[in-house]
Amino acid sequence: MKGKLKAVTKKLEWIKSKLPIHPTFILLFLWFVLNDNLLCFVTFVLVVLAHEYGHYFVAKKLGYKLDGFFVAPYGVSLNYSERAFDSRDEVIIAIAGPVVNFAITLVLVSLWWIVPEVYNFTSDIAGQSIMLGMYNLLPCYPLDGGRVLASYLQKYLTREKAVNITRKFNYFFSFLLLSLFIVSLFIDFNPTLCLCGCFLILGIIDSKFECRYQPINVFKKKTKDFSKTIFLSVNSEVTLSQLLKHIEVNKYTIFVVILKNGNSIYLDEGKVKKLSITIPVSTKICDLLKEDYNNSLH
Repeated sequence: MKGKLKAVTKKLEWIKSKLPIHPTFILLFLWFVLNDNLLCFVTFVLVVLAHEYGHYFVAKKLGYKLDGFFVAPYGVSLNYSERAFDSRDEVIIAIAGPVVNFAITLVLVSLWWIVPEVYNFTSDIAGQSIMLGMYNLLPCYPLDGGRVLASYLQKYLTREKAVNITRKFNYFFSFLLLSLFIVSLFIDFNPTLCLCGCFLILGIIDSKFECRYQPINVFKKKTKDFSKTIFLSVNSEVTLSQLLKHIEVNKYTIFVVILKNGNSIYLDEGKVKKLSITIPVSTKICDLLKEDYNNSLH
């Protein structure tokens, strides 16, 4: 069995190297074509892209860059290869996709009350958007809900064990969805149940076909002739790591650190980067003000 799974994974890797499209997306396209519903597929693609952009936008704001884009019906992945990834960031980025889907649905439903005529043109978008958002909240890896659960379990377990536990939910929900699909054959035929179940099974086989993010390397910023300066106020309890995440590539950042006594000091991004090289990034700014580190700030 393991040999077969390995062979399937290698085949998927080969497809990935040739096309920036998840194999399940190709199967989904063929399904819609066979059912003569290409317009519905186009709508679904737009909904998926909006979902993925939600992940991308939030990840960028948190200080991560897109390392590779891959069109898929579900999920994104974060690159942990360069440094330990903040579990809190993973949760925020994971829920961003479903939040975008729910927001789109809410806006469209609200619009129906104002301009009822648009219902005929937007009902499919609203329906697919909310379904994609709800589906991604299932606690199955690599879906967004699975990433949130894995991030929580990671507080008590290793990352590998946390992910393995969330993958077990794939078995449960895929079995449930496929069972409901079989029942629908005799009551009300619903192929969507089969597709969703199959996606979860493929998620068990391979969870590498996703967008990848990695921390923006602020140490390799290109200096421009003119850059907009932004000032950010922070308290002295923040760490160097948190400051680094808020340094933007196309802007020059100056941090105004508010001290406990009400005074403030200025730290520009150059000083923050210099400190992070010589001092652990987990160090708090208030600790830098102590005698041991005081000279580092000057």
